[in-house]
Amino acid sequence: MAFFTDNFLHNRRTELLRSVDRFQYQLNKKTWYDGKINSKRIIGTDVVVFVNAPSSGMDDTITAVRVYDNYGALAGQQEVSLKRTSLNTALLRFTFPLVEVES
Repeated sequence: MAFFTDNFLHNRRTELLRSVDRFQYQLNKKTWYDGKINSKRIIGTDVVVFVNAPSSGMDDTITAVRVYDNYGALAGQQEVSLKRTSLNTALLRFTFPLVEVES
């Protein structure tokens, strides 16, 4: 039996949606760049954000991503490996599930 109500969890998702503010990606384990948020919304039990990472003009690899909250604090980061050619942009999808896990 779940402890939290569906309404409570929905409100927390709404707060998370408002709180994630800035997304960055790192190229070739060197420089960090700000991505442009294309959309932020709640889909089911997930907060989903799409972020555009334009082409650098050369072959590269996105080696990490990070997220900041609306106060400028680092919310989370992760290493990734997304190889691109000089012609490719990237549309990064961030999915943050917010559900109660029952033991």
